[in-house]
Amino acid sequence: MSVGILALGAANSRSIVHALQRAGAEAVMLERPEQLAAVGALVLPGVAHVGYLIQALDRGNWRAPVLAAIASGLPTLGICAGFQLLCTRTEEAPALSGLGIFSGTVTKLRGEKIPHMGWSKVEARTSAFESGWAYFAHSYAPPAALRETLAITQCGAAFASAAGTGSVTGVQFHPERSAEYGARLLQRFVRMVREPAYAG
Repeated sequence: MSVGILALGAANSRSIVHALQRAGAEAVMLERPEQLAAVGALVLPGVAHVGYLIQALDRGNWRAPVLAAIASGLPTLGICAGFQLLCTRTEEAPALSGLGIFSGTVTKLRGEKIPHMGWSKVEARTSAFESGWAYFAHSYAPPAALRETLAITQCGAAFASAAGTGSVTGVQFHPERSAEYGARLLQRFVRMVREPAYAG
């Protein structure tokens, strides 16, 4: 089964296609909601203003099909603003609603150097996630107190750098730019798609 990348206009979509291919997946861009039925997993990419992504999601009539696919257990990975898209709300676009898979509101970072760009430590808060160094490029992030937090990172204060519930995972960093650490995350995601019983 292939991994579908939602075509919402995020700048890192093609990089994610190549990274997933290196991880052993057949990666395809999804241009229409009906294509969701043909993939074994979904990636929500995001180098973009999250408000733009939310509006693109609704203009393309993606919201209901994506929520239905997630409810059915489709393995889903949100990256950077794609992670924020999975949350309930965001300070970056307060009039718009996210998908609501993760509880809480995405907030602006409070560190001295914003945007937060470069390599930072991802500190796992559960044995289900791996600690390591990852590449970040963002000004907003889900709060560390998110109910579904799997890992945190420091930028002035802690924020959720990874979260998960059911078959859905979100990461604030860019696995496609995070060397071996990011490659392992994508390899585990691809393995989960191929082997549903795999929990590693």
